[in-house]
Amino acid sequence: MKSFIKEIVVVEGKTDTAKLKSLFNVDTIETNGSRLSTKTLSLIQQASLNRGVILFLDPDGPGEMIRRKLEHNLINFKQAFLKKKDIIDNKKIGIAEANNKSIINALAKVITFNKNNESISWQEFMQHDWNKAKRKIVTDYFQITESNNKQLFKRLNMMNVNNATIKKIIFSYKDH
Repeated sequence: MKSFIKEIVVVEGKTDTAKLKSLFNVDTIETNGSRLSTKTLSLIQQASLNRGVILFLDPDGPGEMIRRKLEHNLINFKQAFLKKKDIIDNKKIGIAEANNKSIINALAKVITFNKNNESISWQEFMQHDWNKAKRKIVTDYFQITESNNKQLFKRLNMMNVNNATIKKIIFSYKDH
């Protein structure tokens, strides 16, 4: 029997929906790629208030663009992330092309986001002397997509991650 996902999963297209429905008992909302209409955005906003939503978008440029637009327009939501290495088809980078195990793992490790969280200040964040390697340590730890400083700062706040946690993650990685 397929696992039930109570939240509505936001995906980019029909093939993503088909892939998820083959693995789970799930309802989806499709953004129709990067053409996210105001009607679809409104539907996603309403779903986030009623049932909750999980953003599960492709780990590529257009997927990140949609994710950022939705992050900007939602308050409380969850996110699931895939890495490009999880994709089994080299021609297209998407949920539909990912291996089943990676999809199941990503949806088992959803992260709750709240746009109103302010767990770390920009000043505290910048004390870590960020570079690409440090950002990768933190994004890998939380299993989120790699991002620039500004985007990582926003996501860490939305995830309610504080400065002590960031220090611990970076420090523990240096021990390995």
